Amino acid sequence: MSTPETGELIEISDRQALADFFRCAPGIYLYHLGDLDDFFWPLTRWFGWLEGEKLQAVALLYTGEQPPVLLALTHDHLAPMASLLSAMLPELPQQVYAHLSPGLIDQLKTCYSAHHHGRHHKMMLTAPARLESGDTSPVVILTEADQPRLEGLYAAAYPGSWFNPRVLATGQFVGIPDKDGSLLAAAGVHVYSPEFRVAALGNIAVRPEARNQGLATAATAFCCQRLLASVDLIGLNVLADNLAAIRVYERLGFGIIGEYDEWMLERKTSPGRLPIR
Repeated sequence: MSTPETGELIEISDRQALADFFRCAPGIYLYHLGDLDDFFWPLTRWFGWLEGEKLQAVALLYTGEQPPVLLALTHDHLAPMASLLSAMLPELPQQVYAHLSPGLIDQLKTCYSAHHHGRHHKMMLTAPARLESGDTSPVVILTEADQPRLEGLYAAAYPGSWFNPRVLATGQFVGIPDKDGSLLAAAGVHVYSPEFRVAALGNIAVRPEARNQGLATAATAFCCQRLLASVDLIGLNVLADNLAAIRVYERLGFGIIGEYDEWMLERKTSPGRLPIR
């Protein structure tokens, strides 16, 4: 395993260098690519592990949520990312929500208490033709003016959801309204980048009384159809034990391409600080 003596912690601000690194496994790094977009970029910090002149691992700290979100995923060997995480501990906040490749949590437990929020699958849209098989006529496009309706839906259907109203400005949220105007279902994005041609679905929800009617399928299909006009890759994250949701996504043409763990971390000790370039 790499150690701070054989590698170097760096902070990266070159978007093209980051994009080149992530293109080797775009499904795993879909959120990273999306966060390179101008819309998300100001809320990001990027840390790399350099061995010689070669970049071996990259971690993202996204500050647009509270607590901030750490994405430390790898498509290859764990050792460089493990070294990176150990070196960047002084840069992490008191509380952080982490997405980690399996096997990396021990690097953070030296300074953090950790509560596991489940094993998750990463899925990618691999058969887009399946999106055309259902009826999407009830689905409408949502705007920033629909924030109260969306918040009402998530309060009823998805308490504690990671819904950031700022993302409504992407224009990539859709919903199915009831006769009274309230939303029965919705689908949107967590990240979206027409520049880097990627999107990650998120905030998909259906009111409890409206479930098992195909509404999530219709909203998700319509959202994907719109996204495909401006992106090449669409993915999502889903709890590995949410079999009902996984079946819906598979019917829509998504396939599982990887896995990771989510953790809520609370600092318990302060690490020593290493130099950062």
